[in-house]
Amino acid sequence: MTAIRLTDKKIEDVIGQAIGPDAVEIVTHLKGKKDVSEFTLATKTDADIQQVRNILYRLHNENLVSYNRKKDRVKGWYVSYWTFKRAEVKALMGKMQRDRLAKFKQRLETEEDNQNCFFLCPNACARIDFNNASSFNFRCPECGSLLNQQDNSKTIEFLRKQIKEMESAA
Repeated sequence: MTAIRLTDKKIEDVIGQAIGPDAVEIVTHLKGKKDVSEFTLATKTDADIQQVRNILYRLHNENLVSYNRKKDRVKGWYVSYWTFKRAEVKALMGKMQRDRLAKFKQRLETEEDNQNCFFLCPNACARIDFNNASSFNFRCPECGSLLNQQDNSKTIEFLRKQIKEMESAA
């Protein structure tokens, strides 16, 4: 596998895809710092503390942040201090790639098992398999147009190519 250079842009892209676009701003404020208070993050992002915590927990579920809880001596409540784990982004990228490859393989299996058994609406409303098409009397469930049988050999070829490229890049 070729070494992937982890740029800020790449980190933002991965975080945006895996966690959501709302997490990118939080990560931006965490990068390069240690033990940042969740209240500080809420202030810097101009977001509600509950929203910030939700994002931080989503990041934590993917092992992208760690935290320490400390009790505030004045107010008596617990405050969490968060640190971004930059090195874990590569692990997440690998996981995303493996998940994507598994989905492609599953789709290829479905396409091969149902070769020439898919039906497509001429208005591109729906693409359905033989069993569903027959239950709709080969009419589109959306617009009522007569469904056309689809040759899915190009789809199968495309999926095989994608899988081969993904496996050779891994």
